[in-house]
Amino acid sequence: MSSISDKLSDWKLDLELFFGRFSHKGESVTETKTLGTILVPAKVTLSEKLSLSLRMTSLGHRDRLYFFDQMATLVGSGVNLIESLSLLQAQAKAKSHQRLYAEIIHRINGGMTLADTMNLFTRAFSPMQASLVEAGEKSGNLKTVFSRMAEDLESQQDFLRKIKGAMFYPVVVMGLAMIMVTGMLVFVIPKVSKLYEQSNAKLPTLTQKVIDISDFVSLNYPILFGALAIFIVSFWLLTSKTRLGKWALESLISSLPMFGRISQEKNIMVLASNLGMLLESGVLISNAFEITEKTLDNLHYKKALADIRHGIILGKNVSEMMGLKDIKTQKFEHNSLFPLQVAQLMHIGEVTGNLAKMLAKVRENYHKSVDYTLKNLSTMVEPLMIFLVALIVGSILLAVMLPFFYIGSTIH
Repeated sequence: MSSISDKLSDWKLDLELFFGRFSHKGESVTETKTLGTILVPAKVTLSEKLSLSLRMTSLGHRDRLYFFDQMATLVGSGVNLIESLSLLQAQAKAKSHQRLYAEIIHRINGGMTLADTMNLFTRAFSPMQASLVEAGEKSGNLKTVFSRMAEDLESQQDFLRKIKGAMFYPVVVMGLAMIMVTGMLVFVIPKVSKLYEQSNAKLPTLTQKVIDISDFVSLNYPILFGALAIFIVSFWLLTSKTRLGKWALESLISSLPMFGRISQEKNIMVLASNLGMLLESGVLISNAFEITEKTLDNLHYKKALADIRHGIILGKNVSEMMGLKDIKTQKFEHNSLFPLQVAQLMHIGEVTGNLAKMLAKVRENYHKSVDYTLKNLSTMVEPLMIFLVALIVGSILLAVMLPFFYIGSTIH
């Protein structure tokens, strides 16, 4: 059914792109004009409503990176905004992306700014990206804004790649170990236990425990696998769909020695990068904190940024809200979110009037720190995983072989 609906959707998009007709509820279809090989609407009404399919159109991380990178190149080369978007539309492979770019061109031709248009497509562009583009349009520095966003997205993609690389080996090893242990308990141990039953001999405690576990798993493995699947799905729903579950998981991760440090450094790096870009582009500091708050996933940091924004409105300094009470006496109210070093750099930025530059320094420092921590994590986890797998498998093999060491006294 899904393939049929996809084909129907593609045919519909082909027809709309061919005829250049973008129907809106309560409005007539507009005429079209040709721009090279691209058909775009000639007239637009700003009150036109977006269709559900357009509102739901999303751009993946790579698609966003490609969009901003290409726009930086084209706009920086002197190509105007409409022609740049038209070239991206012609290069787009997905029909939904072609329609998205066509609608953006349609809106800009009708008098809307690119930032206002991006705000309409919340699944394709984040509020921070729209705010940065708005600042770039007002300052006439769109090329720099596009380049900075492309660099930031590339940095985020590189960070995610390193996280996946650090976790790939442990996850694969643990998965293979679970499959191997389950196979031994379900298929190997029952056959060995029958041999021991025929001998009517008293088995060592370790061997008997392993046989008991094997019998339990063999009889109940469908129930056990079902319960495990339910637990995994329930845990995922609880920690990703509910604020309470997400808050609890974040608190647990932050309390773990190595993972807590990675979580803290990653969140500080992201907020420093986003906040720095917004301030550098001329966004007001209170608005910058509000936008950055929406870009973070960690609820603890979202609340902290909301508190800082509220403090700024009341006339307090950022460094003070981060815990630095007195720079001369180094009086610092310890908290688990912002280290003293971050608060000190924020204070220096406030005094010198160069907060964006200090945020860039924070981002650079923590990017290096995260890289170093991830390398250490991989170095530490690999031998630990090997030891755990060897311990589990070795214990099972020892339990199987242990009775043979006493075969003279146990088998008659």
